[in-house]
Amino acid sequence: MHCLSTLEIVNETENRMLSRRELVLTFKAGSGLVTRQSAAEAIATKLGVSKDKVKLVSLHGQFGLRDLKAVAYVYSDTKLITRQLPKYMAIRELPKEERKKAREAAKPKPAAQAPDAVKKS
Repeated sequence: MHCLSTLEIVNETENRMLSRRELVLTFKAGSGLVTRQSAAEAIATKLGVSKDKVKLVSLHGQFGLRDLKAVAYVYSDTKLITRQLPKYMAIRELPKEERKKAREAAKPKPAAQAPDAVKKS
């Protein structure tokens, strides 16, 4: 994370039913400097958990402000992440090169046309 940005926890809720902590955070002066990967790393180091257990749900700024608002989930077990969150959320936290490969792999393969389906003139 960039050294000029400061992480502040606005709200923290323990969701025992889903075995996760739900956080609302603010990155002060972080607009344009903080990426999803660096935000997840910053949250993990602030809370003292591994980066694998932190999933960033949203990261957005507001017009005229340099602050970023973020919503993140911190799971007690990494196996719960794949069961509770959609696949695209895991893909968008990957580095750019890996993200493109993962999207290509997730695309459905086009079905081959049957020989009967050929147009008749």
